[in-house]
Formats: sequence, structure tokens, C-alpha cells
Amino acid sequence: MRKLLLFIVMLAIAATSMGQLSKLAGKYEKRIPKHSVDNGMMNPTQPANTTVVSKSALEDVLGTTRYDLQTNASCQNRFYTYPDGTMVGTWSMGQSDPSYADRGTGYSYFDGASWSAAPSARIETVRTGWPSYAPWNGNGELVIAHNSTSTLIMNTRPVKGTGTWTQKLAPAVPVGAPDVCWPRAITSGTNHQNIHVLALGLTSDNGGAVYNGLDGVLFYWRSTDGGVTWDKNGIQLPGLTSANYDGFSGEEYAWGAPHGDTIYFCVGGAYTDTFIMTSPDNGNTWSKIPILSNANKKIPASVTDISPWYTGDGAMACELGPGGIYHFVSGMGGGILQAGTKYILINRNGLIYWNSGMPMLKDSLNLDTLDSHGQLLGYYSDGPGAADTLNTIQDYGGGLTSHPQISIAANGNMTVIWDGITSQNPEPATGNNFRHIWKREYNYSAHQWYSDQIDLNSDISYIFMEFVYSSMAKSSSPGNVDFIYQTANTPGSAVYTTGLAVKTCNIEYRREVYTGVPSHETSKLFVGQNFPNPVSGITHFNAFLDKGSDVMIEITNIAGQKVSSLDKGYQAAGAHQFTIDAGSLQAGIYFYTVKVSGQTFTKKMIVE
Repeated sequence: MRKLLLFIVMLAIAATSMGQLSKLAGKYEKRIPKHSVDNGMMNPTQPANTTVVSKSALEDVLGTTRYDLQTNASCQNRFYTYPDGTMVGTWSMGQSDPSYADRGTGYSYFDGASWSAAPSARIETVRTGWPSYAPWNGNGELVIAHNSTSTLIMNTRPVKGTGTWTQKLAPAVPVGAPDVCWPRAITSGTNHQNIHVLALGLTSDNGGAVYNGLDGVLFYWRSTDGGVTWDKNGIQLPGLTSANYDGFSGEEYAWGAPHGDTIYFCVGGAYTDTFIMTSPDNGNTWSKIPILSNANKKIPASVTDISPWYTGDGAMACELGPGGIYHFVSGMGGGILQAGTKYILINRNGLIYWNSGMPMLKDSLNLDTLDSHGQLLGYYSDGPGAADTLNTIQDYGGGLTSHPQISIAANGNMTVIWDGITSQNPEPATGNNFRHIWKREYNYSAHQWYSDQIDLNSDISYIFMEFVYSSMAKSSSPGNVDFIYQTANTPGSAVYTTGLAVKTCNIEYRREVYTGVPSHETSKLFVGQNFPNPVSGITHFNAFLDKGSDVMIEITNIAGQKVSSLDKGYQAAGAHQFTIDAGSLQAGIYFYTVKVSGQTFTKKMIVE
């Protein structure tokens, strides 16, 4: 039996290793309709698999579902941790396959000591799906989902974790607009009385219609009184109109956690630009922060063929960190136009990282380029030996590494998790590789990512199990990161892929301890990565000296030629920040080597 331990190629390895990553060409499938609306039967001939996934040692099982599709792209905010230590997890739950007439929101509450019993029924009185959860009106809570007639359902109750839910249709769509699906909702304000909702108007392929020139309209609603009234009622935000795009796709958008009156969300996909929309005044005015430009966001009717291009895969997350910096993560995807038919590229490799202190992404999204700019956060890597290459996979309509989530602590430390294909762990019956949950950690004080990507399911107890669809709390107790995900004993989604056997899935909670502690915080000799990187002028790096020493900094080009040296003289023990002026250097890749206490430390620096 193959070893379960996954050997990972380090991000700093040169282009030969990255070429191995690049060899996995994305296949393509018809994009429209990518996100089907299941108002009735779904794969009615599938056989039932009643095996229940066993509980692992680290997780608490919140409940189960046989309806196994939690999102078509970006994972919604379905999980929340409160300051008092209580938590809530929600999910799309359905047990009565094949029609799933009972589908609705599964709900579980953690009272500080234990989770509530697994729910036997949805919280709604009607069939719904794709819930967004948020605190509401002081100590209450809110869930917004769409129902089987493609309208939005809002459930609220005044005290979290207990009491009767109040249900109503809200908010309404504008007159003449198509029905809407796939909502994303957040709340803001001191008492969480402000409700903000995004949802997609159905496309013509999904029973909707072109509206204001867009085949797929992204609508925005706002209520400032807890949902009694809506003063922004299904509006189109500036820059998101038919002057800019042909249309949007379901769930290719995601909210970040509000910061006071600052609210924001990210958008991206094969047929749109990738960007963050941000409002500093609770949704009154908006501006766009560009991340990746897409030349094919508007395709003239006369054009019927376009070669493949690369974008994010529509599964993304964004969060606002210290210093007003926006952080963004996305899986890899793209598009192709053949004979007038739009397709998406799926199963591309790589997880993109970008922040608003960086220039826009290069539209090639080449893995080598992303890596050299510090923008390749995760990826699939073959295990050692020919027997450990990628076999076959069940896709989720996105990248090999996808469905990311970001959490930023009050001190600026950041954790990113995602689900990704793993090597050395194929399903015995089919050879399909399983997905696991992975993480990377960023230490704010050191301005550095710590460790390579970490497989959170590498233990032998996780063998032959699938882990997908994470939803992570944006605020956790100090040093901890809380999240939920869906587990199963076979890869893939039976709802997404016709012909797969239906199975019972667990929704599980897990807490991870933040471990990204820089070595200088444990009083060891440490030299950090420069920031910003890439640089066009002044850049800095942090260092910790365990004892007083002379410090010399040498800068060499990619050919190994020394281009400058900086003698910093004697420096006392303790924390230091050193400065490099790269303004006189030509664009290219350089290395700075720090010689201290008889040791040398070399880091890559990119000059633009």
C-alpha cells in the first residue's frame, strides 16, 4: 500500500520542478449552463450508497447530507465563531435522494461546551439551498438562501442557538428582472443590523433572461434596519454593467468580513475581469480594485473562436488586513470559445495569491511567473516515483487546488485553507485521487509565509476519504483557526457529475492551531524575506540576531555576479529591519545574501 505521507516540492525550487506542475493541461467543458438550477429531479437513476463516513479523531460531526454540492464556485460564509466562544455551522442538506424534496439549511450550534444534535430537518419550511449565515440584530442570527422557485428566503431569530425561526421572502427582485439564485449575505454595524446581499439573476440557459444587456446580472441589496425594509433594492453597481461585461456566473463572487463601514467582495471567472469591489461607507459608494484583466470579458457576436486563455476558476476569497491591504486567493481556470460556444477550462493547477500592495497579475498566469512574484500559494505536486503521479480525478468545475478561505487575526497573522488533489492516495475501486484540506500561514510581523503547504489530512486515519468545501471563521480565539468542511468516502459530487453514486457525507468541524511563529520569536538567528517583493525602489527585510555580530549584505544577479554589497557593521543582538535600495537595479531576478555570525542566508528578490 502506498505511503500516505505526501512529499511536497518546495515553492522555492527552480523552474524544472515548476515545469512538472505546468504539465497538467486543463480540460474544458461547456460553460453555459455551468450552474444548473435543480428545481426537481437530479440524477434520478443513481444507485444509493448508504455508507456513513466514520468520524475522525480531530473532527466533530455536525450532521450529514446526501445532497453533496455546497457550491458551484466560491464557498459561501456558512460558519461563524462568536466572541463568547459559541459557533454556528450551516450547510445545504438533503437526505431524500434522488429528488431531494427535503433540501434546505442544516444548522448546528456550539454552546461553548458541545455541538447540538445532528439536525433531522432543514430550518426552512420550503425547499432551499446555498445558505449564507451571519449574526443579526444584536444577539440574533440570520440565514439567507434561495428556494426552488429562484427567489430569496430569509430566516431570522432574535437569540442565536435557540427559539423559533421567522421566515419571509426577502429581498425582492427589481420589477422585470429575472429570478435570482446563489445568494451571498453578510451583516455589518455595531448590532449587525445592516444586511448586505449579492445574488445572480438567472441566465437565459437557466430559465432566466438577458436583463439590461447582461445574461447573468449581479444584483446588490442593502437593509439598514435588519431586513424590515431594503433601501438598495437589487441594484447594479457601477462598473458591473453591460458596458463592462456580457454577464456573470453563479457563485463566482464572495464577501470578505466587514471592517466597520468598509464592506467589500471579490469577483472573477473565465468571462469577467478579476477584481475587488469595496465601499468605505456601508454600501453607498463603490470603487473597483483590479486584480486580473480579461480581454474576453466582452466578446462580439461576430467572433466564434478564441484560443484558450487563463483566469481564476471562480472559486475565490478576499479579506482586508492591517494597513488597509486586501488579500485575495483563487483557484486556476480559464476559458475557450469554439464555434460560438463558451467553455471553461477546469482542472488547472495552482492556487493564486495576490494583495493590493502588488501590481496586477500577469494575464498568462504562468506558474513560474506566479512563483517568482510570491503569488503561487499552493499547487498539486506528484509524489516521488512514477507510481505516484496524478491518476484520474472527479472534478468540481474548478482547479486542482480550489475553494480557498482566508482568516486574518487581529495581529495580522493570516491563514489560508483550500481543498486540493493529493498524490499517493487513490480510491482503490477507481484510482481517482482524493482531495484533502491544505493550509498556509503568514506571519505579519515577519512579512513572511511559513512552511510549504501543509496537508491537514495526511494522517493514516484519513486514508480513502474526500475533504472539500471549507467554510472558515473570520474571527477565532487567539492562536486558533476554526472551520467546517464536507467529507465523504468517495471522490466527487454526485449532484455535480451525473452517474456518480449518491453517498452520505459528513459536515465536520475542525480547529487548527496557528503555528506560523517566526524563528526570531523563539530567540533564534533569523533572516526574513524582503517586502515588498517584487520591488521597484526601496525594500526591507526583518532579521533577529541571537548575539551581536557584524552584518554584511551582498546582492547578486541571476548569473551569480555580485552587483553590490552593503556593510552594516556591528549589530547588537535582537530584532532589526534592514533596507535595500533597488532603484538602480535593472528589472530581473536577484538574490540578497546576509552574512552574520559565521552563517549565510540567501533570499530571492525580484526587481521590476
